[in-house]
Amino acid sequence: MTDDATITSRTRGQLARKRLIVALAGFAIAAVLAASMRAGVRVPEPFDALGGYLLVWIPLLAAVVVARFALRPPPGEPTVLGFAFRPIDLLWGLTAGLILRILVSVLEVLVTGSAPAMANGPAPSGSVVIVASFVIAVLAAILFAPLVEELFFRGLLLRSVQGSVPGRAAWVTVLVSAALFAALHLVVANGPTEALIAGVGTFLVGLGTGTAAVLTGRLGPAIVTHVVFNASLLVLGVTAVTGGTGVMIE
Repeated sequence: MTDDATITSRTRGQLARKRLIVALAGFAIAAVLAASMRAGVRVPEPFDALGGYLLVWIPLLAAVVVARFALRPPPGEPTVLGFAFRPIDLLWGLTAGLILRILVSVLEVLVTGSAPAMANGPAPSGSVVIVASFVIAVLAAILFAPLVEELFFRGLLLRSVQGSVPGRAAWVTVLVSAALFAALHLVVANGPTEALIAGVGTFLVGLGTGTAAVLTGRLGPAIVTHVVFNASLLVLGVTAVTGGTGVMIE
């Protein structure tokens, strides 16, 4: 290995470790804010449904922005996030998302002894504010949350770990991103039953999306998988937005 190659490898590793520090700092802040969510967050209507989400999204997105623009890799090196799509990602994401939804539903049946609770009724109607709040809540669950979380966990975090671990062992990156993804959801779990379902469920989702990101080298399949996983719960009529008690893993 030449001296130039050694310097390039060292620089690449240093940048990856700096991005990992930024990612872990963003995660820690998000976890602390998520834990404080129980105290209540007041956000003006119709964006009040985003109150809890925003507490988590802001530090995660801040870490992504800092890493993307302040710690960008040298020319010719892999991108920080791997944010790219291909048409085939829709097929892989649809398949993986539905399989993961079935696995988590089976888990809930095994743990609780019954299928996830169905929603109490149709989407709310009435004032523009009420309807807008409902639409924003649904979009947050099935679109915004998957996008933000995949950019952070399977984009920034996974790639930072991969660049920091000697040999860049793929299984290490997938396990770390999945474990932290599950840990963040455990912070807001209510009781041991929900903690078990949410913890194991989010870990499985993290394994699936992380594997897709590593195998393809891009976030497209991971984002589609996450979107399908969350959206399938709403399609089945199991949603906390309309009063159901099913576990929504955003």
